[in-house]
Amino acid sequence: QSRRSWIEDTFCKRECAGIGICLSFASIPLTPRCCCGRLVGEHTLLETGPSMSSWPGPGTGQQEEWSVECHTQTSATDAYGTIDFQDSAGRNCHAKYVRVAVDAKAEALLQLMRSEWQMERPKLLLTVHGGTENFPLPLKVRQAFSKGLITAAQSTGAWILTDGINTGVSRYVGEAVKKYGTHDLRKRNAVGVTPWGVIDNHSDLIGRDVLRPYQPLGNPLSKRVCLNGLHSHFLLVDDGTLGKHGCQLGLRRKLERHIQLQKIHPRLNQGVPVVCVVVEGGPDIVSMVLEYVSSVPPMPVFVFEGSGRAADLLAFLHKQTAIDRCGALTWENHPILAHFYLYKTQITIFDSESEDQQEADCAILTATLKGTKTSPGEQLSTALAWDRADIAKKHILVYGQHWQVGSLEQAMLDALVMDRVGFVKLLIDNGMTMNRFLTVSRLEELYNTQQGPTDNFLHLLVEDVKQTHIPKGYRVSLIDVGQVIEYLIGGAYRSTYTRKHFRAHYNLLYAHYCTLHPHQSPNSSPSRPPFFRTAQPYKRKVSLRDLKVAQQQSSELGDSPLFVYNFNDLFVWAVLQRRQQMALFLWQHGEEAMARATVACKLYRAMAYEFQQSNMDDTTAEQLKTYSMDFGQLAVDVLDRAFRQNERMAMKLLTSEMEAWSHFTCLQMAVSSRLRPFVSHSCTQMLLTDLWTGRLNMRKNSWFKIILSILMPPAILLLEFKSQAEMSHVPQSQEALQFGWDTGRPEAAQEGGHTVVKVPKCTPYTSLPECQSFQLYDFYTAPVVKFWFHTMSYLAFLMLFSYTVLVKMEDRPSTQEWLVIAYIISTAVEKTREVFMSVPRKPSQKLKVWFGEYWNVTDFLAIVLFLVGLGLRWDSGSYRTAGRITYCLDIIFWYVRVLDLLAVNQHAGAYLTMITKMTSNMFYIVVMMAIVLLSFGVSRKAILSPDEALSWSLLRDVVNQPYWMMFGEVYAGEIDTCAGDTPCVPGAFLTPFLQAVYLFFQYIIMVNILIAFFNNIYFDMKSISNKLWKYNRYRYIMTYQEKPWLPPPLIILSHMTLCVTAIYRKHRELYLGQEDLKRLHEFEERCLMSYFHEKNQDVLCSQINRVRATAERAEEMGVVMGEVSDRVHFIQDTLQVLDSQLGQLQDLSALAVDTLTLLSASDSLQQEEARLGHCRPITPSRHHVPHSWTLPHGGGGSVDIMPCHTPRAYRSTPPSLLWGHTSRSQRPSLEWHTGVWGAGDHGGQGTGECCVPSRCGSPPYPSAWAIDSSLEPPHGKPRVCCDPEMSMEEEGEEFGKSFDVNVSRASSRAFLNNLMRLAHTIPFTPVSTMGKSSANHVKGTVLDVSIILDSPSVWLFLQTVLKFNVAMLVEIDCFCFGCIQKHAIASLIPIFPVVSWSLAVGEEVSVYSLEEVEVAGPESSISSWSSQGLSAVLQPLSSEGCLDGGLRRATLVLCTWAERDVLRVGCVYVVKAIQPDVVRTWQRVFHSDTPLQLCLREIQQQRAAQKLMHVFNQVKPENMPHSPRFLDMSLLHWHSDGQWLTIERNMTGDFRKYNNNTGEEIAPCCGMEETLLAFSHWTYQYSCRELLVLDLQGVGSELTDPSVIRAEDKRYSDDMVFGPSNLGDAAIHSFVIKHTCNSCCENLGLADLRRSTDIHGKTEHRSFEKESGLIMTRM
Repeated sequence: QSRRSWIEDTFCKRECAGIGICLSFASIPLTPRCCCGRLVGEHTLLETGPSMSSWPGPGTGQQEEWSVECHTQTSATDAYGTIDFQDSAGRNCHAKYVRVAVDAKAEALLQLMRSEWQMERPKLLLTVHGGTENFPLPLKVRQAFSKGLITAAQSTGAWILTDGINTGVSRYVGEAVKKYGTHDLRKRNAVGVTPWGVIDNHSDLIGRDVLRPYQPLGNPLSKRVCLNGLHSHFLLVDDGTLGKHGCQLGLRRKLERHIQLQKIHPRLNQGVPVVCVVVEGGPDIVSMVLEYVSSVPPMPVFVFEGSGRAADLLAFLHKQTAIDRCGALTWENHPILAHFYLYKTQITIFDSESEDQQEADCAILTATLKGTKTSPGEQLSTALAWDRADIAKKHILVYGQHWQVGSLEQAMLDALVMDRVGFVKLLIDNGMTMNRFLTVSRLEELYNTQQGPTDNFLHLLVEDVKQTHIPKGYRVSLIDVGQVIEYLIGGAYRSTYTRKHFRAHYNLLYAHYCTLHPHQSPNSSPSRPPFFRTAQPYKRKVSLRDLKVAQQQSSELGDSPLFVYNFNDLFVWAVLQRRQQMALFLWQHGEEAMARATVACKLYRAMAYEFQQSNMDDTTAEQLKTYSMDFGQLAVDVLDRAFRQNERMAMKLLTSEMEAWSHFTCLQMAVSSRLRPFVSHSCTQMLLTDLWTGRLNMRKNSWFKIILSILMPPAILLLEFKSQAEMSHVPQSQEALQFGWDTGRPEAAQEGGHTVVKVPKCTPYTSLPECQSFQLYDFYTAPVVKFWFHTMSYLAFLMLFSYTVLVKMEDRPSTQEWLVIAYIISTAVEKTREVFMSVPRKPSQKLKVWFGEYWNVTDFLAIVLFLVGLGLRWDSGSYRTAGRITYCLDIIFWYVRVLDLLAVNQHAGAYLTMITKMTSNMFYIVVMMAIVLLSFGVSRKAILSPDEALSWSLLRDVVNQPYWMMFGEVYAGEIDTCAGDTPCVPGAFLTPFLQAVYLFFQYIIMVNILIAFFNNIYFDMKSISNKLWKYNRYRYIMTYQEKPWLPPPLIILSHMTLCVTAIYRKHRELYLGQEDLKRLHEFEERCLMSYFHEKNQDVLCSQINRVRATAERAEEMGVVMGEVSDRVHFIQDTLQVLDSQLGQLQDLSALAVDTLTLLSASDSLQQEEARLGHCRPITPSRHHVPHSWTLPHGGGGSVDIMPCHTPRAYRSTPPSLLWGHTSRSQRPSLEWHTGVWGAGDHGGQGTGECCVPSRCGSPPYPSAWAIDSSLEPPHGKPRVCCDPEMSMEEEGEEFGKSFDVNVSRASSRAFLNNLMRLAHTIPFTPVSTMGKSSANHVKGTVLDVSIILDSPSVWLFLQTVLKFNVAMLVEIDCFCFGCIQKHAIASLIPIFPVVSWSLAVGEEVSVYSLEEVEVAGPESSISSWSSQGLSAVLQPLSSEGCLDGGLRRATLVLCTWAERDVLRVGCVYVVKAIQPDVVRTWQRVFHSDTPLQLCLREIQQQRAAQKLMHVFNQVKPENMPHSPRFLDMSLLHWHSDGQWLTIERNMTGDFRKYNNNTGEEIAPCCGMEETLLAFSHWTYQYSCRELLVLDLQGVGSELTDPSVIRAEDKRYSDDMVFGPSNLGDAAIHSFVIKHTCNSCCENLGLADLRRSTDIHGKTEHRSFEKESGLIMTRM
């Protein structure tokens, strides 16, 4: 409610006030319109005003200019909420919106967007300007714009501002968001600033805090626009107008300026950069760009060149001003150029066609940085806020850039705080050193930063450590951090921050700060204590006279490095702050990588446990466990890499003490982290084996040799021992020093900085006693010898203890008892030594670590219980008995202690681990069993013993019998208590029933659950038992490694030796020297580099990366292929234009040559007669003549032209270019009757005229020519047309009548000049497409000539030429067409690397098609054959027989030419012919034209199936997605052999057959097959059992060659409607029996045919019955 009230109180809407003087009427007085864009009657405020008649008319009175401020009034906004766009089914498109006034405040808008709409802080503002109307964008420009804009926005967290409409550049932005954007609404910050008055159906958005559905379907005739559904937010700017654009620009500009003043990040002082992106646009864009670049501060402009209009103009101007032309051009005369020259650095032009152009997103960000004119430091901060290290690397941190000392330290601090891993790496690569950067104050600032996780988990850990509540705003110190680290790691770990020397230095620095700032409270400043190290660390501090000592110590501290391992401290900070990526990066730098991985594993695991214990977020706990496993795996991988390179060095990495990690070894840290894969690794196990055996070199029967040597010490001299080199990786214990091998003795030396204890070998020069003493020491100090020595002693102790408790206890202890007492007391002393010799400092911590071991707890209880029994046994009375009983109970603990001895064995240790796991996890089941037991025991005892008094036996009886019942003892004799003579207590009959229920639940359910639980644990532990034993093996080995070699009670001697040694000798531990440590770190670094190199190679070679790389390459190839395709289309269009022009030139040149020939021949009548003597008589032909050959006669009658002229070989047309075309005269008619020629005198000429081939042997040409009436001369003279029946003499006479041969040469020369002018005036038009007849081209040329020529002599000449040279025009046409097509094909051959083929190659055919004719309306039509076929040229591709079927033969053909696109040129078709035997069979029915009749019925059959399929696709439900269809089939006449065939398009793919014409069908396995089988069923029911479509076959959803079964068709009769594959009733009956209905049949509501064989189904589509009858009748 408060949110709604805030929006309504802050934002307003504007509406026109409707004041009369503000009205400006249109020219139509009936519809007066206000300046706001609304009609006067639409104003809501005019309802109470004067009537319409009182408003002034147009031009009357004075009119005030309408303005928003004066003529609108404001009110609370009534439109805000969420828009649900309804046009996107694939993704959830919701957008926030609000209607605001045009004068709204930018501060309020930003608050709305940040607080109410929860938009993230903008780090960049991309304001996109351009065309508002739809415009085409080139593919490369569109792809660069879309990908670059969205990538730049998402990688930097930018906002995108557009007009928000669904047209123009805003639509392209929406498409970019859809293709490259994210689905998260909070990260899809595309804001549309749209005028309220131009939005279509904006009244649907009115509502307060509502969800409004919106359908962005605009009306193309409307001036209003729709909102783009891919924007995330909309600011709907209202200025009170309707249908007027531009009111949003001012508010948008104010919002941009206000956002520019905001901070880009809370830690940075830079403002939000704003960049203007220009795509296309009009003239207003140019002025807007000038406004942007000249503003203060300037806003850079990024222009996409090639997008059109304003963008290309800006690119042109930028290129013009890029070169200084002041000497050649005066800028004052060109103010726009001068303006661009002044601000040219603010404008960046992006050319997507350039090869060396960078990515669009990088170009946008680079232009933003360069255009703001800021310093390199500010640019680095901006790139840091964007998290674009690539931009900083390429354009900021470049070679030659000068950086002051310490200027990059603040950038490093910001990068760490903001978790910018790429920038940290970049700064380190550019010379940033952690020794100079990391100080106490900076590290504390990092720990107290507010960035990153917001749950303050570190403060909670500090509270747990301090055991007190810390106030809000408490500043965590490094000492607190150290305590937290110790708390998380646990054990004996001591952090560097809690040691004495660090505390002293820390307090000294704090005291020095307080001295320099005495008036500032330590807790008053949030940055307490602000210790900082200057850029010159060796400069002395400012001194104070009263604190000289403090100053000296402070300066010494400042000079000495406080953090020796800087990366370690930062690494721990990243882990505690849960910044996994930063931790992974810091882990790769510095030393001791494997140790740091184990530390991170331990810290993450402990933090996850704390999260679970604190009942915090479980997701975070699981995430921390995942982080722990990641670092654990890294430690294992590094160990494996080191082990494969050098086994000894890898073992040294495990055993070397790490000074930075509390002198822990890497193996100790891994065990503390419970990193089982690390401990169970082969390298660790080999090390543990060497530690276990010590210097003993034994392989087989080691236990036998050791026991024998213990029992017979002289046998020790027969054992083999390892050399010092073989044991160099094993750390030595302190007993080596205590036994006499001190580093100060001559035998000890420094080898390469490594303090090594050299054990002299037994050589011939070594004395025998000395050599024997060495072997004795090595034997007895080996952990395996200690184990067997202590085990033998412990077994002897158990025997003595058992003897003590089994025999009678005397008043005085016996010898056996004294030995037991000595053993246990010495063991207690040893346990005390273990506690005080442990690593932790405080006694409480020592006890905590010691009691953390399970067997130590049992030992403590056993010792205490024995001492209690020992004290009681000295009494002579009843206490002695109590003491003996205490002994008896105490011996249980000592026997159980034997299980720990068995754990050393690999097989027994695994079972012991299982038992421990089962015992620890069975607690809850045992509690539930106890509850069931008590519920039954109490009720049973209460019923059977109602008068029982309180006693201990009562409690025993409650649980005694129910407990034993769990193990099968049911006490059958006591079930029925009333069976004997004993009186029955009231309610005793209930106890059997209660016992039955109890046994069912307890014995059957609970016990079996417990067994199943144990079984599950067994199988789970069995799979990892080996790994668990290897992990636990470390504890056993370390236990005996630290034990004295003498067992109790002789262990007292070892304790005495330790005490004497501690008084007179200084204990020193062995450690690696500087040189050895350096070599070890170098080895680890090499292993790390090798590991990462191998890992990167694996990533590069992975399948996912290969698929990604292949996809990127395929996308690039797709773009390249698109460009190549565009260029090919351009080249084709250019070649067509060139061919057209060439053809026209050749046409005119041939006409000119022939005209010159005729003019020259007019001088000599003999030459003309000689030329006309070449004419030959015409013979009749059997083919018909098209109607287009009938030409009007000049006298009003008609005369028929000959069907085909004889081609004449003129000098202008070489015989080689006379290539054949199909003549219309060769197309037979489908009327099958003789045609009539005309009404003229034809003599002996009749029907079927044919032309005689010319002497050059050229085939006949297409001759469908008609002389247009527009060729009439301008002076009204009658036209003279040629008569094909005239003799040569008549032609000569007619020529003499119509054309005077004695024309002067001057007139001939004038006519020739006019003809040449005609050639220049005829425009060059492109050649018609291949599907059009070439005759049309020449005909068009003649029409142009007739329009242009106006001379009577030219008209008379043209008529004479046309009279004598009709064949010449055909020849010209063929010449033109042939040259053009051959030239075009020849020019395309180098482009397309395919087998070249000529358009003229092939056989001539005629194609006839079924045409739909409307009979009663658009929805009712019949099929009829075309009266005239169309010509085509086909070339066979496959030999006959390769595609033959049962009824027809099929051949693949290629269409090389077609008329009127009857066939597609270049496509492959299938031509099918009826088999000869089928033709012979049907000749008795169809006596003439049998193939034609069969082909017609096949085509009719496929057309009927096609119509049925069309209806089926319309009526099928939506849950049937497949829509199959039948191919179109046409009739074909092959001219060469006169065959009638069928032709259809060739299908490529897997050809399948779904059923046949006998009713058999396949078993469907997919939705398409079920749909097709259901279609056959549907046709039978839909046609009222009259038709059935079978024999469905084809490729995918395209079908062909169906069989339409019709019961009424008579087999072998002439009234058959469909083809010979119709089997009639037999096929229908077989289909009814064999068809199985599927899910599609059920969806169509079809009845089962087997159940309704005798009942005819009803159909709702009765109209099809009439239609099908009409179709069959017409066919």
